[in-house]
Amino acid sequence: MKLPRGTEWMAHCLVALSACEDIGPLAKHTLAEMFDIPDAYLSKQLQQLVRAGIIRSSAGNRGGYFPARPASTVTLLDVIKTVQGDAPLFVCEEVRCRGIFTDDADAIRETGPCGIHHAMVEAENRWRDSLATVTVEALTQQIGEQGVTRMRDFARAQRAHQ
Repeated sequence: MKLPRGTEWMAHCLVALSACEDIGPLAKHTLAEMFDIPDAYLSKQLQQLVRAGIIRSSAGNRGGYFPARPASTVTLLDVIKTVQGDAPLFVCEEVRCRGIFTDDADAIRETGPCGIHHAMVEAENRWRDSLATVTVEALTQQIGEQGVTRMRDFARAQRAHQ
């Protein structure tokens, strides 16, 4: 399984927005520079987070992005759904009904999904359930005081130059 890199990038941006919430909105270029993320790509992903109601944006010289919901209510699963959508990661192609099994395909399909299908769906469900328990608040705490301080100092310096 390979997730779009935007998943990781947006999770880090949400941690930064959480850590710097009381500083004020963070400009797109501040987040881009903080994590060395391409500016054009970041715009698209941030707008997806806005549409999902995870963050808000404000216009103007000192505008930018800030959390729309408490960090304790935003999970990694929310980020994945926003960046990638709700589509399942595993898509069964009924390989068991091809090749030497083509003549029996209808009978095979009538037995229901195969064991591989069941195993993949179960694994994805467990993965999603696990990510639904990991909040941005917990991730922000995990970077520690030093990480939070570094983000906050950088954000303050950037806002001073706006």
